[in-house]
Amino acid sequence: MKRVRHTLLGAVAAVGLFMAGHTLAQNDTFIFGVGSEVQNLDPRLATDVASALRTNVMMEGLVTFNTGLGLEPRLATSWELAEDLMSLTFHLREGVTFHNGHPFTSADVRYTFETILDPDFGARNIALYSAIDTIDTPDDHTVVFNLSQPNVFLINNLARMPILPNLPDLNHEMHPIGTGPYKFVSQSRDDRLIMTRFDDYWGGTGPIETIEFRVIPENSTRLLAFEAGEIDATQSVIPATELPRLEEDERFIIERTPGTGYTYLAFNNNVAPLDNVAVRQALNHLVPREAIVERVLNGNGFVGVSMLLPTVDWFNPDVKRYDYNPELARQLLEEAGVDFDRPLRLTTSEDAARMQIAEILAFEFGQIGLNIEVEIMEAASFLTRIQQTDDYDLIISGWSGQLDPDRATIRQFHSGAPGTANYANYHNERVNELLELGAATDPTSQESIDIYQEVSAIVVEESPMAFIYYVEEVALHHPWVEGFSIHPYSPNVLENAHRISKNR
Repeated sequence: MKRVRHTLLGAVAAVGLFMAGHTLAQNDTFIFGVGSEVQNLDPRLATDVASALRTNVMMEGLVTFNTGLGLEPRLATSWELAEDLMSLTFHLREGVTFHNGHPFTSADVRYTFETILDPDFGARNIALYSAIDTIDTPDDHTVVFNLSQPNVFLINNLARMPILPNLPDLNHEMHPIGTGPYKFVSQSRDDRLIMTRFDDYWGGTGPIETIEFRVIPENSTRLLAFEAGEIDATQSVIPATELPRLEEDERFIIERTPGTGYTYLAFNNNVAPLDNVAVRQALNHLVPREAIVERVLNGNGFVGVSMLLPTVDWFNPDVKRYDYNPELARQLLEEAGVDFDRPLRLTTSEDAARMQIAEILAFEFGQIGLNIEVEIMEAASFLTRIQQTDDYDLIISGWSGQLDPDRATIRQFHSGAPGTANYANYHNERVNELLELGAATDPTSQESIDIYQEVSAIVVEESPMAFIYYVEEVALHHPWVEGFSIHPYSPNVLENAHRISKNR
């Protein structure tokens, strides 16, 4: 009890200090609480949700995912895929300007994706667009993506990439410019990012003049700031033990919905003894998924099975299941004749749930004689580590936006894709072959389902990752906020911020 009391008092003190430096926002200012700092404000160079959440307010793609996860027009008004699947044509919205007055045309679309496809540029998501061969711009408001190979999921990937102006000298990392409803003003890292209303926005303007993203990494402190009225809304991690109380509290509005991502434990397949399938399978049996969902998340999530969400048609319910079974894990390791002759590092970001899971796994692995050293990093630094180095043994991280099977597999498990996010360093030639075939197969067909179900079966069997849990999104806002709602694809929750109003 004494430890709990000290923890609570510490959090209250923290929010007291937080409030002392801030006044309550007026009705023309909307404050959104977030848990992580951005990786990069240039969307071509970022892969994290925190960055996309900010840039999707300032920038727009050709199409976007609505709250029903269907595609709807944004900078394009219509589009068509050629019958031979070898070209994708977009018809662009007219009368659109960027924040600096630059008129939006097809040249900006071509510039955006040609820089992404330039290997020297260093775009992390290049694999998502590798099917694009050339880009034609027959007029200012038509753009044609000619493909080197069919990719029936390309439009979903295009929906995730905002369009930048064809002005190569601009530094979007320091001063991003887009066509969105709000434009960049300033950023103080680990504190706040401020945007102001773009009065020439093609979609109209609303009463909110200023949007402030306020960074509060500690979940309970962020919640206390919200309850104190310092934050208008948040869609981020809420302390799981607080959810029942919040749902009963009529002072606040809480929304929950199945998300589009999952949290995983990845084994670096290039590191001994994790390069041994039997070792990875054994460790998979030491992940107490049900207990994590029940006790760490307080039911705010769903037990992980594979990289495919149970809500998509391609989900394979018959993949190998790794029930929590320490005795079986010990037996598998004995049969493999593997000894752990050194500690292994388990690295993750400063997310409360992931840090707690890391400690749980360190304990569980320790029961079979594996010494785990837990390493906690700031979120952006963690991403830099796993994207630019091979300096890790195990990592706990997550994926969001896994709305189709290509997105959920190609970068994570194809060993030869450019711009890979294959952090497990996994390699299987049959998986590579299937993923390439899947991208060229009618996604509404049984053949497509069969392809990705086989991919799931192989990957789960070979265990480059332990899929811990599927995410449930939670959003909070005050009754004085109107026009705000939860989004299952969290980076898009504020893309229509111009429709938000406050009556405080």
